[in-house]
Amino acid sequence: MGKRSCFSSRFLLSIVFSLFLLGMTGPAVRAARIYRVQPGDTLYQIAHYHGLTPEELAKANQFSTTILLPGQTLVIPSVTLRADEQLYTVQAGDSLYRIGERFQADLSWLRSRNRLTADLIYPGQLLRVPRPKYVWNIPALMARHPGKVFLSGTAGGKRVALTFDDGPDPEYTPKILDLLGSLGVKATFFLKGNKIPGQEWVVTRIFREGHIVGNHSYNHPDLRKYSPEGIMREMETTTALVAKITGKEMTLVRPPYGEMTEAGLDRLVAAGYAMVNWSVDSLDWRLESAEAIINHTLPQIKPGAIILMHSASEGGRNMTPTVEATKRLIQALWEMGYEIVPLTDLLPVQAYKK
Repeated sequence: MGKRSCFSSRFLLSIVFSLFLLGMTGPAVRAARIYRVQPGDTLYQIAHYHGLTPEELAKANQFSTTILLPGQTLVIPSVTLRADEQLYTVQAGDSLYRIGERFQADLSWLRSRNRLTADLIYPGQLLRVPRPKYVWNIPALMARHPGKVFLSGTAGGKRVALTFDDGPDPEYTPKILDLLGSLGVKATFFLKGNKIPGQEWVVTRIFREGHIVGNHSYNHPDLRKYSPEGIMREMETTTALVAKITGKEMTLVRPPYGEMTEAGLDRLVAAGYAMVNWSVDSLDWRLESAEAIINHTLPQIKPGAIILMHSASEGGRNMTPTVEATKRLIQALWEMGYEIVPLTDLLPVQAYKK
């Protein structure tokens, strides 16, 4: 039995390795790992260390017995997770209690989901932990810093503001600037710092033509995953780049995806920044035609609206529909009796530090 078992394991390993070499990309092959049995290992221990049940491990290796031999190779399959779970790798110094605190999970939940009969865990072990639920925290941020976080305008009257994210772009930002200039409309451009090198001339043109330059971070990360220091580094790096070109330090920030932590906002506000999100998302980054963008955007318009659009191509996307939609949107807003104004006319904010 031992010889047959070793032969079967070597044969199985050779098959898996061959599939990798042949470029197989199916989920099971891509996620599989190989483990070599150590003296004293049991099927139960190996399975639980890798976040599996003994039954799952046995099935993946087509076992008819639970007897393992030192040196035997096992295929460790990918872990099947429920929608509310994610995997966590136990670190040195972790305890089940600390992991429960970190992920806000009851110990009974952790024991049950990981089929633990004791609270003893090991560094490198995979555990199922709760997947964080998304919480829209903007209302809490607005309450925490009144007058420093905005979704829409606070001034009265039928006035709205146009804002463009993700520039500078050497093709589409100038096209939008040409259009705005021909119509006499001023907008706000929230710029990504990592796009500025080599496109300083676009930033100069935005500023000289009377538009507001805002801060959209440097690398466009999800800032809710960043420390306050990391958030400040993202914003201050971009502020310094723009200041070198324009001589002005920006005060308006739009975090990527509109996401921000309380601690990060505390640091930004203390440094003189205000956070400006939007009340109308044009979805121009996703919709395929100017007509679709207009049909989606116009029904959302209300007095004080801050309209989100984009002035840069991501992944080579054709942004011509955005340029055309901008023209048609401006004309439609005028026909509806709206005035299109800079953010500083819509909000009690200054665009730059004095």
